[in-house]
Amino acid sequence: MEKIAYLDNAASSPMRPEALEAMFAHAKEHYANPSAIHALGQAARKALEKSRCYVAALIGADASEVVFTSGATEANNLALRGAIEPLLDAGKSVHAVTTALEHASVLKTFEALEKRGLAVTVVQPGQDGLVRAEDVLDAVRPDTALVSVIAASNEIGTLQPFEAIGKGLKRLSDAPIFHVDAVQAVVSAEIDMRSSAADLFTISAHKIGGPKGVGALGVRKGVKLAPVLTGGGHEGGLRSGTENASGIAGFGAAASALRARRSQEIERYRALRARLVSALPSGAKPLIADGTPAAPHILSIACDGKENDWIVLLLSRAGVMAAAGSACKSGSREASSVIRALGLDDARARSVIRASFGHASDEKDVDALVDALGTALRR
Repeated sequence: MEKIAYLDNAASSPMRPEALEAMFAHAKEHYANPSAIHALGQAARKALEKSRCYVAALIGADASEVVFTSGATEANNLALRGAIEPLLDAGKSVHAVTTALEHASVLKTFEALEKRGLAVTVVQPGQDGLVRAEDVLDAVRPDTALVSVIAASNEIGTLQPFEAIGKGLKRLSDAPIFHVDAVQAVVSAEIDMRSSAADLFTISAHKIGGPKGVGALGVRKGVKLAPVLTGGGHEGGLRSGTENASGIAGFGAAASALRARRSQEIERYRALRARLVSALPSGAKPLIADGTPAAPHILSIACDGKENDWIVLLLSRAGVMAAAGSACKSGSREASSVIRALGLDDARARSVIRASFGHASDEKDVDALVDALGTALRR
């Protein structure tokens, strides 16, 4: 196989050189447990807290508001379960609002909580892939404890009106907790906890050029959560277990690099997206209309009449890596619920592939995708 054109960065991006170097240095020099009180342990703790500051700076939070987790799935579980389960345990009537565009770690967690008595309103998007802020706000009830909204869809890339939702919620006399899943949005949009008015803010290291197996939940001061994992009381009591310190070092380095270059990377993603859209072969077209607010690093492509799994396999044989939906729905051959929420039937929903750019993507990757996609569609 010749040079690989990697266009599945929304699933996982290559590690940035800074992250690799930081992980290696930390593993070599700071092998002690960061909770130990001896000198080596405290040196490891100091390095970990430095990384926490880098992540906090990226999301516009205080370092004390950053809770490290094993990834976005755990962070989303901590946000939802941590806010809702104490209320259910107390026998209270509890309601939550979310959208049909959410990541599986949000939708599946709400489904599990529904079995415990939680009432959930799932706001549907329009055919443009956007929910309306007024629809989310209108769904809030006196017993609504939590509103959870994805900032940028991991499957179709549309940017949701999370800032308008956050501001609207803050105007309520008894505002529910507002959770924003910013895993994809933070890659290619200038957002953070403060600008989104979020109480809880999820990001993941391996989407921004850091390692897999580490993420973070921003928890605004004053917001009360119950831990999902109990034990030694690490991470301010919200996430027990010895921290993945070398992974956190890579996370911090990636966050620092992204913060320094995000505006330039956003412009490059826009250029790559425009190049791809203008050159799509016959039989392929963007799923989301031009002009719709969207993260520039994600483009869903409808290939009507073609099975997306087969297209992705044919692309892979040509050295081009794209996706047939979210990588988090492991082994599933069902049509994406996110795509179907736009009003597409199963056959059309299963014709959609996703191309996503990352910090290492270039024009050659786009051109390779165009060539390989044209060949695949002709077959």
